[in-house]
Amino acid sequence: MPLPQNVKAEESLKAAESHWLAGEPQQAREAYRRARQLFHEGKDAEAEAAALMGLGDLEMRLGHLSSAKDSFVSARALLTSGRDQRQQANLLCRLGELAHRSDNLKEARSFYESAADLFNAAADRSGQAHALKRLGHIERDEGRQDVALDLYQKALALYRAAGDGTGEAHTQVALARLQEILGHPEKAHNAYDTALNGFRENGDLLGEANALAGLGHLLRRTGNFPAAEDALIAAARLCGRAGHLRGEADLFLELGRMEAARKNQDRAHHHLSRAAELYGRTEATELRHKALKELDALD
Repeated sequence: MPLPQNVKAEESLKAAESHWLAGEPQQAREAYRRARQLFHEGKDAEAEAAALMGLGDLEMRLGHLSSAKDSFVSARALLTSGRDQRQQANLLCRLGELAHRSDNLKEARSFYESAADLFNAAADRSGQAHALKRLGHIERDEGRQDVALDLYQKALALYRAAGDGTGEAHTQVALARLQEILGHPEKAHNAYDTALNGFRENGDLLGEANALAGLGHLLRRTGNFPAAEDALIAAARLCGRAGHLRGEADLFLELGRMEAARKNQDRAHHHLSRAAELYGRTEATELRHKALKELDALD
């Protein structure tokens, strides 16, 4: 007996996630598109929008910002004003992140402010905290560190009120990076340690990897290269375990460059080779060529 259409669509979504974790972006892309089409045929606009958001997330992680925007804009057209405010707000946050990564800070701010309003109307404290934290990133990048600090503190309070330990940990990472900018490496180190504890308590592998990477960058800048290497390698391994191959590749590229600068040719060769392999698997052709070029320069 054939499966109902909505069941087939849900199975396609699960398949998309499995392909992504297996490092198979093209298969994941096709599964998201299949799910989107099945939801469309079933006239389930919200589920179709969710499939499009998943596809957009995939493209954004792969660095395909234009394709990600196309998916998010299509999803937004499906989410009319009478539908779930949280889903609309989550989509606005994604559009804000795309705008921020494209250096369109004015547009990013507008998306995040609208998202914060929708989350507030829906009484979603974690969502509101997320939007405020993202606004803090913009203020930080524009040099208004005092405003960024205030926004991060507000986000932290909202996450605590919501009992969202993972959200708290992500905000501690943001605070750590801000303390680095302000020239307070010890405060930054403490914030990273707090974040790591939070991510480990909540089983968030990618969050832990992000915090370890930040700590590794801090240790490198303060001259503690052995500890920096340990932190970055641990972060790369966590990315691999979580299926975030692009993040793993970026970390191995950084490790290769660090070892090349320290004249550790064998270790640099190992790290750069790994980065090139992972970039190839995630369709990051330009970055793969860059890693291979740096690998050739070692010989």
